[in-house]
Amino acid sequence: MKGMTHLWTLMPALLLMLSLVTERLSSHPGNGNEVLKEMETEFNRSRNLEIENVIRNISDVMQSYAATTSPTIAMSPPSSTVAQCPGNQVTQEGSAGCGCPSGTVQSRENCTCPVGFALQGAAECKDVNECEGEGPGPCGLHASCTNTPGSYSCSCLRGYMMGSGGCQDIDECALAAVTGLQACQKGAECKNTPGSFACSCPVGYVRALNGKDCIDVDECSFEKQCRRELGNICVNTPGSFLCQCQPGFRAETPTCVDVDECTESPGLCNGQGVCENTLGSYKCMCRPGYQGNGTHCEDENECLSGSHRCDTNARCGNIIGSYFCQCYQGFNGDGQACFDVDECLLNNGNCEHNCTNEFGAYSCQCAAGFQLDKDGHNCTDVDECSAPNGTCEHFCINTVGSFRCSCKPGYQLHIDGCTCVDIDECKLQNGGCSHTCTNSPGGFTCHCPRPLLLDSDNLTCRNATSCKLRNGGCDHLCSLRAEGEIQCSCRAGWKLGDDRKSCIDVNECVDFTNGGCEQLCVNLPGGFNCTCREGYEVRTDDLTRCRPVCDPPCQNYGVCVGPNSCVCPPGYPGVGCSAMCSPPCAHGGTCMRWNMCLCPSGWTGAGCHTAVCELPCANGGRCVGPNTCQCPSDYTGPQCLVQPIQCQRSCRNGGMCVGLNRCRCAKGFTGSLCETAVATRCVPPCQHGATCSPHNTCTCPEGTTGLRCERLTCPVVTMMVSTARAVRKAFKESYVDRCGPLGVQLCTKYRINQARVYLQAYRVGYKIQCPGKKNT
Repeated sequence: MKGMTHLWTLMPALLLMLSLVTERLSSHPGNGNEVLKEMETEFNRSRNLEIENVIRNISDVMQSYAATTSPTIAMSPPSSTVAQCPGNQVTQEGSAGCGCPSGTVQSRENCTCPVGFALQGAAECKDVNECEGEGPGPCGLHASCTNTPGSYSCSCLRGYMMGSGGCQDIDECALAAVTGLQACQKGAECKNTPGSFACSCPVGYVRALNGKDCIDVDECSFEKQCRRELGNICVNTPGSFLCQCQPGFRAETPTCVDVDECTESPGLCNGQGVCENTLGSYKCMCRPGYQGNGTHCEDENECLSGSHRCDTNARCGNIIGSYFCQCYQGFNGDGQACFDVDECLLNNGNCEHNCTNEFGAYSCQCAAGFQLDKDGHNCTDVDECSAPNGTCEHFCINTVGSFRCSCKPGYQLHIDGCTCVDIDECKLQNGGCSHTCTNSPGGFTCHCPRPLLLDSDNLTCRNATSCKLRNGGCDHLCSLRAEGEIQCSCRAGWKLGDDRKSCIDVNECVDFTNGGCEQLCVNLPGGFNCTCREGYEVRTDDLTRCRPVCDPPCQNYGVCVGPNSCVCPPGYPGVGCSAMCSPPCAHGGTCMRWNMCLCPSGWTGAGCHTAVCELPCANGGRCVGPNTCQCPSDYTGPQCLVQPIQCQRSCRNGGMCVGLNRCRCAKGFTGSLCETAVATRCVPPCQHGATCSPHNTCTCPEGTTGLRCERLTCPVVTMMVSTARAVRKAFKESYVDRCGPLGVQLCTKYRINQARVYLQAYRVGYKIQCPGKKNT
């Protein structure tokens, strides 16, 4: 009964199996006690075995029972026949009756083979092998068929149990769950399979070296988990892991993902700033057309900075947040690409004669002999004869688009059309002279031998008897003596020549008196002039004497005593005896004499630096301009007579009280009392003691890195650590940071060369170790 008690203890867990056994027993009544006894014996023998052995032995008991209860058909021996037998019956030997041969059965009047046999010949029954043939056979799937005389037996494959519908799979995992038996080792999950079961490790676990146990996978040993290169921390948990993300990241299975602050908080960058997401943070940048650090943006003048894209032949115009390009006159395009316009292709550029295209413009040219008008298009004939030093040597006659030359009498035009060549009249009939002919440029002269004179026809020579004929041959004065002879004389400054007719100039400057001049004497035909050296000029009252010249002239009764040298009266020591004031006259004042200014209205005093207020400034006020008082802080008004409302608490940092408890702060301070200094902060803020630099960037201290100095960096120190089973080699890398706002950060990383790939690669631990500060 001890084995029976154990069986009933297991019965609640074996309902499915027992239902199948009961169904099997119901088909073969009368043998149930034997089956139950065998099952009890089997459970007593295998209660300490694993569940798969129990199921296998129970299955064997059921198959054995099925074999012992297979039906068999017994055939009566045939009886001898003595008369004609009906159907296919035969006469029985030793008997007069009819019957069926041995091994057959009678069905009405005929003899047939029992079930499981087939008729062979006339009266022989042969066993039918039901197990032959293709397909699953009579036993169905998951079973083996064994042929027996007249029948067959079925046995289920391992892991299956016979039921009403054939061999059915045994769910070993469900059986183990309700019986308390252990189908799989600790930590493994049981999964039923057709005819068997499998043990697998759940997610986050791997099979141990013994092939049975499940051990936790350290997901943090993989490099890419949680994106630790950005400072995130991976924490291993049984069967999984957790990500402890840095600010700017969000934990999302299975890692840390960057938080897009720009999408979640659209108003981070105000004004003309544009938010740009970065790993673990964000930054504000100015929109195109603006400049600044991203939080404070102002219009960028692209035309001055040179960041525009206008063509070199275009004008750049700045507008708020952008700019525009406009091609210069003579160019076509959108401003960023400008192309030259050939104006000459259209109506010859409105030019009267010739049009020449130029880069970005065009010009009109006139044909030879014409000049361009002021309108730049029409042409006017050039009067070549009006130009000084013209081409013609003598006379120029202008024509349309050109000119021609002519010569004076006595000349003829050269073959070049411009030069005039002298005609030698003396070679032709002696020029008509009665005596001697002398050619001259453009003419000729007739000469007479003395005492003959040239007659009025300038050709004939005759004897002179009076002053009427060519002034008697005298240069200046002619007179007749009493005896009728011609006498010549000269005007003042001249003397009679040796021929007693011509006059020669007398040089008055060569005598010892220098012509009576004080400085320089210049001889002239028939006279002379007195001049002065540099720095002097001729006096107007005496043309023979000189006086010094001063530039600027001496003022204020000063006397010029030498070139640019004045003797000034007292009080006028300046250049040209001008007045000098020290300090200089201010506010439009005029220096009248030594240190004496003529001040404009509203100013007085030395140098006109003292303002004049017709109404005096009261209460300690100071006159700082014409009728303008500068009042002390506690008074106001034109004469500082009005006392304003005072601030109950004084303004700080140079702030000024401008109303009832209202301060006007100096640049760089803010607050109700100007107590707060204005500081430009980085957005988002710098971490680990970093300072905010221009352009919204962080300057990281030593030992930190990242856009916002959010990560710590450490030197590497490698040392050996103890090895473990299945581990060939291991190293420990320690990272030590200085004591700072976060203390000393000791980062220990274990790198392990493992034997199996599913073991953890390395482990990282973080520990803050910083000695406490002593109170002093």
